Amino acid sequence: MTKQEVINQIRQAKMGHKRWVSYAKALHLGIPVDKNAVPMVETECGFGKWYYGDATIFSDLDSYQAIEQPHSMLHNQYMQLYKARKQPAKSGLFVSSKSAGKQKADKLDKMMGQLLQVSEMLLESLKEFENDVKNMSDVEISRLV
Repeated sequence: MTKQEVINQIRQAKMGHKRWVSYAKALHLGIPVDKNAVPMVETECGFGKWYYGDATIFSDLDSYQAIEQPHSMLHNQYMQLYKARKQPAKSGLFVSSKSAGKQKADKLDKMMGQLLQVSEMLLESLKEFENDVKNMSDVEISRLV
């Protein structure tokens, strides 16, 4: 595997991540999303398959290791958003249905904001990882394969 092939894989992983976030945005907006389109487990998404598969040859790099936490956090945020989106707004004796709907919408907005912040952290970690790979020689990379 050459350095350019690895860089291409990293860029594909970034695109896959951005596609995944677009599904989360659609869910947030109430657009029906196939449950299978956005895997909840970090090892099952396209990005996770790459990260826990081919990319593990770089597991000694700090920049590689820095990707795992935001990636895991992102899936956790999505799972929370998914569950909250599926729950009906709770009105009752002291809360009108309109007020309950607003509270739920505010909660979902906050959760989506948190998901997007974690997404940015992940993209920043990927950028650093890509820079580290760019600074490696083809010989260094071929030794890892």
